[in-house]
Amino acid sequence: MSKYKITNESMEYNGYLLWRIECLKTRRKGGWVESELNLSQTGSSWIADNAKVYGEAAILDNAVVSGNAEVFGAARITAEAQVYGNAVVSDYAIVTASAQVYDEASVEDSAQIYGNATICGNALVSSYAKVYDYASVEGSAQIYDNVHVYGHATIKDRAYLYKDAHVKGNTIVSNNERVGENLYNWEDVNALSMLKISMVDGSKTAVLYANGKHQVAIKISLEARDKAGFSIGIPAKEIMEHIEFVDEENNPIQLKLSYSDQAGLYVYPPTEELIQQRTGPVSSAVLYLAIHEYTKEFRLCVRSKVKQWSQDQNIQRIKRVEYTTSKEFNYSAIPPDYIAVKVLPKRQFTQENIRVQTFTELDVNGIPNSKLTKYYVQFNAQDGLFIRHSSCIPRKWFHYRQLGIYKGCTISTDHSFSADDNAVFTAKFEFTSSKFRKVMAKNHEVEGLCFWVYQAWEGLVWSYYEWGGEMYFSLFDQCGNEASLIAHAGEEEQLHFFVRMEEFNHG
Repeated sequence: MSKYKITNESMEYNGYLLWRIECLKTRRKGGWVESELNLSQTGSSWIADNAKVYGEAAILDNAVVSGNAEVFGAARITAEAQVYGNAVVSDYAIVTASAQVYDEASVEDSAQIYGNATICGNALVSSYAKVYDYASVEGSAQIYDNVHVYGHATIKDRAYLYKDAHVKGNTIVSNNERVGENLYNWEDVNALSMLKISMVDGSKTAVLYANGKHQVAIKISLEARDKAGFSIGIPAKEIMEHIEFVDEENNPIQLKLSYSDQAGLYVYPPTEELIQQRTGPVSSAVLYLAIHEYTKEFRLCVRSKVKQWSQDQNIQRIKRVEYTTSKEFNYSAIPPDYIAVKVLPKRQFTQENIRVQTFTELDVNGIPNSKLTKYYVQFNAQDGLFIRHSSCIPRKWFHYRQLGIYKGCTISTDHSFSADDNAVFTAKFEFTSSKFRKVMAKNHEVEGLCFWVYQAWEGLVWSYYEWGGEMYFSLFDQCGNEASLIAHAGEEEQLHFFVRMEEFNHG
């Protein structure tokens, strides 16, 4: 017995003629098919909303395709599977069981998604890859070749899996990791034959401002071995979760250190987008380190603990073995290794650290007797400083003065501090409920946070009136140090910029 019919409503799409379907029982309109081969007349399978299924693709059993999803080629969506959002399933791909594919995700070639697996975000699963159990692939991750992802494994961010890699258990592969072989989790590690710490460029010295924002990129490298003594690959996330920073005497670092596998805004020296790829038997993790309090220079070491299995008279025994790069109390075969960390106090900015450039336009927008002065507030490049971030209320009109036929207005423009030859800004100054002036001009001719002073001499004689005069804002250098500043409107609307008192420069 049929459950739907093909209506007379049609559309051309990607070279195919598609027809709208309609449920016979409820008269509810559905999505689009090329023919009845695309949707089974039995079961509860359905194509809803604006979803499109064409070519030799088929939706069977109780599967549902909805939203703006597309299924084409010879793809099969079966059992209780769901494809929705803007997802695309094509070629000979199969999505079955209780699997879900959604958002902007794509499944193509002969890939198979089953179990309770989910593919979402902008993820791509291709070739002969298989994702199953409760595994998920998300973000902008890509999976190719004969990769298997299963268990509760998660592949996310911009991770890339290829060749015959198998990722299982609770393993997380993230960031820019490139994996072309089997990955294991920490429970599979029986010993470490190598453990090292360095900067990402291989150097052994770090300089950190004690403001909690400045980060430096460090690299933890290790060679893990399983119970049989074979080298095994460990994902970066697993490494990060199973290391501890210690000093040369193998004591936990008592300083207020923080670290993450995500780069913040103030990584300096800057690093190129790092691709974490296993090289030979070595697995590694890149971490971004920050410090929140000032201290003297210290040496940063790393340690880790693993469960080690052994056999004694047919009895399996387990003990926790520590590996450390410290110089003292190091009972492992790991050679001492460290990074020398030099800590700098939060930078205290002075007036000499600030530079202001001005640009002036007369008869602005063709209006005679008008003047626009643009102020660009920058760090002094001769001090090796540049703006990384700013904090400023945009479009804030913070000073006005009128006297006779004169009117002067002072306003912040926007958050941007980068030079942009194409940038244009428009400000509207309302003098009364019926009298206003709209000003449009180029903005960001040079680097710096921009403020405008607009002056006009026109119209009737008005009595003296003035309000406002100051605005607070901040610039942050490349290391996250904060310069707290005041913009002050002086005589004839000249803007002056002052570094606030030392206690306000709190970095």
